[in-house]
This record gives sequence, structure tokens and C-alpha cells, in this order.
Amino acid sequence: MAVEVHVQGQIEPGRLADFRDAVDRYRVYAREHGYAEPEVLFGLSGKMNTIRLIYTYEDLNGYEAHETRTLSDRDYAEVGQRLGFVNGSVRYEIYRQIR
Repeated sequence: MAVEVHVQGQIEPGRLADFRDAVDRYRVYAREHGYAEPEVLFGLSGKMNTIRLIYTYEDLNGYEAHETRTLSDRDYAEVGQRLGFVNGSVRYEIYRQIR
């Protein structure tokens, strides 16, 4: 069964345009290096500047493999840091699809 990982956080005030550029680069990096490429949602209600990244994996093993690879990929970390999330605002939720 498919697994979705939702990563949600707030972007620093005044940095949404920077986020847009950074997330485009992040998605290209993910695609070119074999990482899951997230769907990107911008919140229209709730806390201002809320962004949700949704990653889909075939199963939990796929998610674990992704996370393990990112631990040793400094370039992935650098690209991700440019997204501009407010420190302490990011949270992870993992869901399994029920069919």
C-alpha cells in the first residue's frame, strides 16, 4: 500500500517568492537524483505562509531508503535549506493509503 509523507511548515515572512524559486530547484534536484519529488501545496487558510510538501512512496521501505540517502547527500541538504522554512515550524506526518 502506498505511503504519503506530509511535511508542513511556514515560510519566513517576505520570502514566498524566494521559496517559489527554491522549491523549483529542489524538485529538479530530486528528480535528477532519483529522490521522491514532492507535490507542493500552499495553504489558503490557517497560519500564513503555510506550505505542505507531499511525498509518495510505494511502501515504508521506500520512505526509509529516501531518508537514509539524504543523510549522506550534502547537496540535497543545501538545496532543502534554501526553502526558507521558519525554524521550529516544520512537522512530519506519515499516512498509509487504505484501499
